[in-house]
Amino acid sequence: MRKLLAIIVGLVSLLMVALAASYAALHTKYAPQVVNAALKYGFNQPVKIRSINYSYQQPKHIQLASILIQRKNKAPILLDQMDIWLGESLWKDNRLQLDSILIDGLKMKNGWPKLFTSNYIQLNQLSIANIDLSTQGWVGRDVNIQIKSPRVSPSVMLPFYGQIQLSAEQLYWQGEALDNVFIDGDITEDNATFYDIHFKWRQGSFSAQATKPRNQKEWVLPRVTVSGLRLQQADLDNINRTTIDLINSIPMNIEQLDISNSSFETSVLTANNVMVNATNLNLPLKPWQQQNATVFATADNMSLLGQAIHAPAFDINFQPNFMNIQDASLEMLQGNMHLQGEATPTSLRLNQLNLNSLKWFPTDQSKQILQGYFEQLQDIQAKMVTINNVQFIDLTTPPKQASGLSIDGDNLHIKQNGKWGLWNGQLSISASSASYDSVNSRNILMNMHSKEGHFWLDKLFAPLDDGLVKGTADIAFNQTSQPWKLDLEASGIPLRFFTRWFKFPFHLDGITDFTVKGEGLYGDQLIFNHSVTGSLNASVTRAFSHDDFQTLWLHHQGINIPPLVHPDTVNAQSTEKVALEKTNKPKAAHPVTISDIHLTADRGRLSLKPFDIEANDFSAHFGGEYDFLYPDKGNLQYRLEGKCQALTFNLLGKQDSVLVEDNCK
Repeated sequence: MRKLLAIIVGLVSLLMVALAASYAALHTKYAPQVVNAALKYGFNQPVKIRSINYSYQQPKHIQLASILIQRKNKAPILLDQMDIWLGESLWKDNRLQLDSILIDGLKMKNGWPKLFTSNYIQLNQLSIANIDLSTQGWVGRDVNIQIKSPRVSPSVMLPFYGQIQLSAEQLYWQGEALDNVFIDGDITEDNATFYDIHFKWRQGSFSAQATKPRNQKEWVLPRVTVSGLRLQQADLDNINRTTIDLINSIPMNIEQLDISNSSFETSVLTANNVMVNATNLNLPLKPWQQQNATVFATADNMSLLGQAIHAPAFDINFQPNFMNIQDASLEMLQGNMHLQGEATPTSLRLNQLNLNSLKWFPTDQSKQILQGYFEQLQDIQAKMVTINNVQFIDLTTPPKQASGLSIDGDNLHIKQNGKWGLWNGQLSISASSASYDSVNSRNILMNMHSKEGHFWLDKLFAPLDDGLVKGTADIAFNQTSQPWKLDLEASGIPLRFFTRWFKFPFHLDGITDFTVKGEGLYGDQLIFNHSVTGSLNASVTRAFSHDDFQTLWLHHQGINIPPLVHPDTVNAQSTEKVALEKTNKPKAAHPVTISDIHLTADRGRLSLKPFDIEANDFSAHFGGEYDFLYPDKGNLQYRLEGKCQALTFNLLGKQDSVLVEDNCK
């Protein structure tokens, strides 16, 4: 196929020949025959014109209608109409002078044809109206293009240099519709500048300016405005991944971004009436790779992971691997939050954190997100922390809650080199009520401080429904050996806490009173094992158990008793359902007597004084020693006795090494 501008140039040239040879005939009915004869002579491929309009009143205007260009082995091109306006001087500087050419009605299903221009023609303006175009994933209807001083460029999308204006009622790209598109720009061999770009997408109005020198990869957008955008998760899901990858592959710097009256709704985040003012923003958007970008954002309300947030406002400055949170505030969880500070990928340093009257019911997802974020941080500091009247309820097992929780902190350093602890500062924690695993407490108070890495628990005071917990402690994190000391007294603590933590061989519960005094070094695991010294003394009252000797006997020998009735064999009869329910009911609790417990540690060597557990049909006896330095040599003797049977084994050894006695034979 001859190139489109070549055809235009040829048409114009031959028309000039025809005008000179048969000027009088051009305004008569014989004009098409004259011009078609000239075209047939000048082109190797057939070109036909249905009609020509020319008048003496407008001697510099020639109008052609229904121009059919035949192409070998390809579909023909049909131009509905072409208007040609000659220049004031027909010939100047050895060039034919054309003021303007207008082509109306053109269909290009396979993109732009390859173009070239003639050195013997000077064209001041080319206009192509009502184009139906399909190229490079773009589909346009009723596209209009106007180019001043047009020159051919190698671009596939828009193969022209010059001052260009493009408008279209609608453009499709990768299935996305852009409405009311208008582009005004100046494209040269060295630079592309767009003075105005605007369109509508997803009910939003977009306008922008853009420029890019040829020798640079990044587009600079002096100003971008977005208004009235409505974006939902379904819209994002429908966007072709290739489209997203293509956009992300184009580096951009937005000097000024303004978003107003817009709403977003995704599976994670929703926001209504969003307003964003940002400067010097680099795309693709990577927060830790920005160069002096600022973002100020507000919304009427939003939702994050299903949690409603009202009146959020953020003012943040971004630098490479640095974020300055100049101000962040929001209302959520029936309270409000305000913070200022700095963040890096591995640190968080707050100047101020205020939480007031929040009521937080965490979900597994929210806990995982928070835990994942704080675990990746190596350093956490806060100059001033004020938390007032916060309620926290976590219904996961074991359930825990706190009401009237208040925290005051000054110059806190709570994580250093990836290790949690109060490395510096003063911290006070109180709560009007709290519970953990059905253990209730009121008016809890904890005071602690740390100076240059030496931590002191000044006061722990936690009244319980059935007792009290109080204690003091200190540890010198700043020293290589990290000496520590602990003094703790507690009463009214459920025994199940300890049997659960230490994997006790049977189920026990009761009320425990104990004291712990200990000291040692915590520099590393080896030095801790060498140094831990102290004592634990405990007594248990109101103890009970659901176990009996037969169950424990079989369990410790690795024998599990199947249920009397398997659930799959039970039909829908109500009597059998009742029988099954009775079978699966837990056994009744029975009282247990536990003697006092005394545990001592001397530089890593632990000694448990033998103590006894007496139940209805069994008794158990514990005692032994453990050495942190040689754990494999530890011997914690456990003996279970029934009426005439007994078994004995080492809780720290192999569980299959059981000594079984049967005295009833």
